[in-house]
Amino acid sequence: MNHLYDVIDRFHLLDLKNPTHPSMFVEEVDYAMLILALPSNEKELKVDSSAFVFEGGHYYGFDKATHAFVDLESMQKVYEILDTHTNTTMKRVAHIHESIDWMEEKLYDNTRLHFMRYWLTHKKDLARIHRLLLLGADVMEDFIKRYHENEDFLVTHFRDIHEHLERTNRSTLLAMEKLNNLYNFYTSRNNEKMNRTIYLLTILSGIFLPLNLIVGYFGINTQGLPFAHLPNGSFIVGSLMLLCMGLTIGLFLLLRRKF
Repeated sequence: MNHLYDVIDRFHLLDLKNPTHPSMFVEEVDYAMLILALPSNEKELKVDSSAFVFEGGHYYGFDKATHAFVDLESMQKVYEILDTHTNTTMKRVAHIHESIDWMEEKLYDNTRLHFMRYWLTHKKDLARIHRLLLLGADVMEDFIKRYHENEDFLVTHFRDIHEHLERTNRSTLLAMEKLNNLYNFYTSRNNEKMNRTIYLLTILSGIFLPLNLIVGYFGINTQGLPFAHLPNGSFIVGSLMLLCMGLTIGLFLLLRRKF
């Protein structure tokens, strides 16, 4: 298997050694190379690529930890590796869907939730997964077109992987759409709360502005103010303030009833 280092182009060797290399399928005169990059099974989203080299009737996998080629003996081994990786991706997208459903319930129940933190995390992960699946499905389609006529090629198996990639990609797009709908609801609800707050502040301002005008006027340190020499002048001014407050509230209730 060491002879592959002499057969494979040095630029393709660099691609094989790159653990985050995007999906690709290339066919040369002496060999063909397949790289399928999908999300890893780690908690944090990372790219993990499975790399294979096909030479004659032999199938090799590339171990990125040891930088060694492993003889897979049959196309069945290639399928099993890709199928495991694809299933991991499907489970990850399904888990994100469950988390989005949980966010939706919390949001509709008006439960305290760090919405933007979850929203940004899922939005970023789904965007990356979508790009990986879109390219991976195209590469897998090219791979099937090249080898589907070979006797030992598992056409049905690899088409099943291709279908899973496309279906998971559609599920990813659906999750992104759900996130956008939740964001629109979240912003609409926040805008409604803000409008209510501004509405309340406007009412309070309408009530207290006339009172502030009266208090400011009678608080002027000059001579000749009305009611200054009357023994019940303070009572009269207080009554005027209550009257202004009552008129303001009455006007507000009238306008609210009409409009």
